[in-house]
Amino acid sequence: MSLQTILSVAESVGINDHKFVGQMLSRNMRLSTSEILTVQPFEFELRPMNYLLYSQNRAVLSALREVDRQGEQYLNFGSTGWLNYIAYRGDMTSVQINATAIQTATANKTIVLGSLPSISASAYIVKTGDFIQIDRYAYIATADVQRGASATVNIPVHRTVMTTVASPIGAVIGQYGTTTALGGSTYTGITFPVIMRDYPTYSLVPMTNDSFIQWTGGFRAIEVVL
Repeated sequence: MSLQTILSVAESVGINDHKFVGQMLSRNMRLSTSEILTVQPFEFELRPMNYLLYSQNRAVLSALREVDRQGEQYLNFGSTGWLNYIAYRGDMTSVQINATAIQTATANKTIVLGSLPSISASAYIVKTGDFIQIDRYAYIATADVQRGASATVNIPVHRTVMTTVASPIGAVIGQYGTTTALGGSTYTGITFPVIMRDYPTYSLVPMTNDSFIQWTGGFRAIEVVL
C-alpha cells in the first residue's frame, strides 16, 4: 500500500494520458502532424505533502524502499480523496453496473457492453470521460452513450483495447465493479498497475519529539502494459 498511501495524502496529482504525436514545422511555416501508435500508457506524478510525521510513517517508507523502482504497485483512486478523477457520471446504479458485462465483440477502440439494465432508453450508460476497465487496463469513454433499445451498446474509448475478451466478463466502471486479480488481490473500481519511474529522496525536519518528512520531489509512475 506504499504508493497508494502517497496517493491518499498527495497535494496534487499530475496525469499524462496523451497520444504520442509528432509535429514538424516546414520552412514555409506549415505544420504537419502524425500519430505514432503506442499503447498510450497512463503516467502519474504524485506530489506528497511535506508534513507526514516520521514516527507514523516508517512502515510506508519501508514499503517504498522495498518495492523501489522495480516492483509493480496499484493505484486505486476510488479509495482516496481523488475519487473525482474516475467517478462514474452515467445513470446506472452500482447494482446495475455490477450486473453488466463486457462482450466478446469488444475490439479496437470500441467496448461492447451487454447485460444492460431495464432503464429509460434516454438514460446514459456512460458519459464522456467515464472510465471502464477490462482486465488490467483502463479506458476513457470518448462519447456519451445512451441505453437505447438494443441488447448491447458500443462505447468508443480513447485507446485500443489491449485484451481479447474470450467470454463476457463483469464490467468495472468508475468506482464500481471488481477488478481482475492484480498482484494477487482484487480491487473495487478503476485501478492502475504502475511502476515508479522517479522515487524522490527525503529529508527529516525536526519538531518536538519527532520529525516531518520533506520530499525532494514527486513520485512519478507509469502504467505497466504487458
